Amino acid sequence: MMTMDERTEMFRRAMDALWNGGDLDACDELFAEHCMFHDPTFPHDGVTGLKEFVRDLRVAQPDLHLDVQDVVTTEDKTAYRFTCAATASNEFRGLPATGRTYVMNGMGMSKWEGDRIVEDWSVYDMLGVLQQIGLVPERITHEASAGGA
Repeated sequence: MMTMDERTEMFRRAMDALWNGGDLDACDELFAEHCMFHDPTFPHDGVTGLKEFVRDLRVAQPDLHLDVQDVVTTEDKTAYRFTCAATASNEFRGLPATGRTYVMNGMGMSKWEGDRIVEDWSVYDMLGVLQQIGLVPERITHEASAGGA
């Protein structure tokens, strides 16, 4: 069984390879085949679904870059904080291309069994992304949300 330091290093290396390098095989190194992903905005089913998601996102946003700032690993969990930046260059799952860039913050937690992640939860600032790329107003005022009254 891996040590906590080995898990942390494997996590960082695989996340970099997957998100920044587009290496979809990194999924197989990090995640169990039956891994469950809990993504609030873009649900995906298993490792195959994650690979599809990453491939589609990198096509829509070729300059995508993800930095993992913090990783905290315990015996069976890894918590992480990340920042992602990209340009909405092409359509992505119903979101039109705007040509505008964004920076997004997020956090996640992964559950390990042996040397693979079996479940992963993530939360991120999707509203901020939609505002930055121009699909949602930057600021909704009280008057606007009350119908202008």
